[in-house]
Amino acid sequence: MNRFLVVLLTALTTAGVLSSCSSHHTESAPSPASLAALHADLRMVRGETTWVTHGRGYELVGRSRADLVTLQPALDRASAFLTQIYPGDTLAHIVAAVRRTPAPGKPYLTAAPVPDDARGAQVELVLVDPKAFEEQRKNANTPPRADDMRMLGGNPIMPAIRAWLSARASHLTGTPANLNQSRGETDDPRVPAFATTMIADAGDDTFIDNATKSLAAHMDALLPLSRYFTMDRPSPAEMTVARRGNSGGDAPSDGRRGGMGGMGGRGGMGGGRGIGGRGGMGGGRSMPGGSSEHTIPLQGPALFAAESAVLSKYFARAGADVVGEIIDARITGKPIDDVLAKHNLGTVQQVEDDWRNWLAERADMLTRR
Repeated sequence: MNRFLVVLLTALTTAGVLSSCSSHHTESAPSPASLAALHADLRMVRGETTWVTHGRGYELVGRSRADLVTLQPALDRASAFLTQIYPGDTLAHIVAAVRRTPAPGKPYLTAAPVPDDARGAQVELVLVDPKAFEEQRKNANTPPRADDMRMLGGNPIMPAIRAWLSARASHLTGTPANLNQSRGETDDPRVPAFATTMIADAGDDTFIDNATKSLAAHMDALLPLSRYFTMDRPSPAEMTVARRGNSGGDAPSDGRRGGMGGMGGRGGMGGGRGIGGRGGMGGGRSMPGGSSEHTIPLQGPALFAAESAVLSKYFARAGADVVGEIIDARITGKPIDDVLAKHNLGTVQQVEDDWRNWLAERADMLTRR
């Protein structure tokens, strides 16, 4: 058993992460309808058969049609969100090859062979075999769900998103990334940590709605935006709750990502694009009906992932391009203050207050459904 996975699974149980989330990302056999709807070509590559399908900004290659059906919806959501946050630019083309982890006792499987005429950075996307996942659960003596692994950065399309953002950073800075970064195997240090996590879950409304209710149950555990936009992604061991009182310039820094400064904006949120600030909310709040499923605050990577997902929906109200401009500001070392001012969103504290107010109201609305 991979000791790192034991740490992940044990940390998840200790933190009680996102107990309200469904397991809708647990891998299961694709439906006959989804398989029939897939547009894919059967190719012969160096004596092996492979299936190929295309989407905006990517070519997806798998050993079976089921591989493609499993990952294409998430890739489509991510590429759609990237197109929304960068409406004037073309998404860099990547080639994503699917590799499945073998079931216990089975031999190692290589990724699907990529056709020779494929063009673009080659990325490997790993699907965990359900039997292997169950074996990990038993060895760690924990009851994880697929969403749990996803909250810790285990989303299988993460390498594709890293590759897309690394290409963006290379374009903006005029400096190419190293091979591992361009292929999405490692994070590009030029790209802010929140960007990859936010894009991975943007557009997944079920996940976002569940995360909204979990976050709203513990407002005091939210990462302050002044910290969130500049921090590194939390490690699984960092199961500490970020309190609102920590807002300010105390965010962890890798030497490149500094504080956000004064964050001066042009007027209040009321003059912006439909986001009216009405003051902040203080400590935590309980959900209507006293639901017991929202009793433990999210922590560490689970909190970071949930907040990223919900913020993608919050900022969409002002225009998704705001997110793209904040990412670009972090890549190029420019003040985020200027982005907020450009969009008449006010100061970072006004955005913070409005975000919390919106979160509470949306959670109430979702709970009443």
